[in-house]
This record gives sequence, structure tokens and C-alpha cells, in this order.
Amino acid sequence: MDLKKFWKETFGGFVLKNILTAIAVVIALAWGTLIYVDYLTNHGETVTIPDLRGSYVEEAEILLSKQGLFPAVIDSVYVPGRKLGTIIDQIPGPNATVKRNRPVYLIINSRQVHQVSLPELNDVSYRQADAMLQSLGLSVASVESAPSDYKDLVVGVKLGGRSLIAGTRIPEGSALVLVVGNGKGNVKVEVPFLKGMNLEDATQAALAESFVIGTLNYDVPPSGNESEYIIYRQRPAAGSASPSGTRIELYFSKDKSRVNETFEEDETPAQKEEQFF
Repeated sequence: MDLKKFWKETFGGFVLKNILTAIAVVIALAWGTLIYVDYLTNHGETVTIPDLRGSYVEEAEILLSKQGLFPAVIDSVYVPGRKLGTIIDQIPGPNATVKRNRPVYLIINSRQVHQVSLPELNDVSYRQADAMLQSLGLSVASVESAPSDYKDLVVGVKLGGRSLIAGTRIPEGSALVLVVGNGKGNVKVEVPFLKGMNLEDATQAALAESFVIGTLNYDVPPSGNESEYIIYRQRPAAGSASPSGTRIELYFSKDKSRVNETFEEDETPAQKEEQFF
């Protein structure tokens, strides 16, 4: 049979011709697709990622843009001793090769210092207090000795010369001064006047005169607003003579008028004698 007649006049030729045409179209489409994908993905073209650690995100953006890349911040952590807001880690790492138009994922150091809450350390041994502070990322810079009834128990905490109370928010990594009792509290000194003060100021005033803050009493239980309360009563009374290291019991109220109230410990010996008779 004539080959030309086979292609034009027979059914088999018609079918075979269409099959071959379809195969050619598929091959052409596949080839075109591969070329297009290579064009889009920059096949075979890679760039080297620079070391961005220690840089700021804005600096990293400039460096990456020169390589046809861009930054993407995925996490923020706090690492003491590292500059705030700088890059801690990157993915992929330095000197890795990637194609253009790809993100480089960044982990940065927090832009703000992490704050921790000071735990209750009064009446805690020095060793235990030191361990508690270390677990919170804090440390002991030095130890001061103060008169007290019991030796080696913490009676106060200071930061930058200021007395702190439990619950105070301070920067992680702070180095604190612990005021520790020396067990010597026989010398009598005058009790300071603490009425009208808040707890923080009273703690500082008491420590300055070699006294220790004792039991805290509130006429209405506080709910995280202790700073709004002032002292309206103290035992022993201001002006009386007590051994150094004595604990001063304090009474708090949000009602400032209560400061003018008089209690039995406030009465002078003459007043007590007059009432007796």
C-alpha cells in the first residue's frame, strides 16, 4: 500500500496521525513548562546568605536585599548580655546557599528587658535566698549585715540603694544586695515613725534605723493594689526604745484619715498612769 495513501485515506493512518500529533503537543508543552519553571525559580542560580547575627533587622534587610532575599522575623527571645533588638539566630544559617526571592527567618533579642517579680525573701536563709534569685535570672551582688534576733536570715533586699518589697518588678539579670541578720539585737534604739508611709518607704526607713519589718495587717485585704495602702498603726510605737533588729508590726489602710487614730502603744507612760487612776 502506498504510504501517502495510508496516511490520508485509511482509518488506521488517521488514528496514528492523531496519536503522534498528541504526543508532539504533550512533549512541546512539557518542554515549555520546564523552561518557564526554570525561569521563575532561577534554576541553577543561588546566592550565599551573609551572617546576620548581632545585626538589627533594618541592617539585615539592607544586606539581604543586595542578594535578592528578604528577612522574616519568626520569634523574639530575651538573652541577657546581648543588645536589645539584635538578631540572635537565623534560618538558614550563615554561608548557606539559596535561590533568590527567598526569605531568611530571624530570631531576635527582645527589644525590652524582661522583668521578673521579686520573691518573698524575708526570714529566708541566705543560701536559700541566693538559690531562689538564681532560678529567676537574678544574682547577689553583695551582702550587708544588720541587727536582728536571728542570724543569717534575710531581713531586706536592695537594688541601687533602694529597698525592695516582695512582688516588685525588676529587670532580669539584676544584681541585688541582701541585708542579712547578724543575730545581735541587744542595743536599744529609737523606733522610727512609719505612719503615713507605704510599705516600700517604711521598709527603707526601718532598715536605716536597724529595725526589721514584721507582720503586715490590712483592714481590707488588698488585691494587687498594696501600693495604695498606707500605715496607720505600728507596733512598737514610734519614739519608743527597742532592741535593734526588732520586728515592727504594721497595719495598713487605704483610708488616710486612720493615721490620726491613737492606739494603746501610742500612749505615753503618763497617759497610761492617768487612765489607771
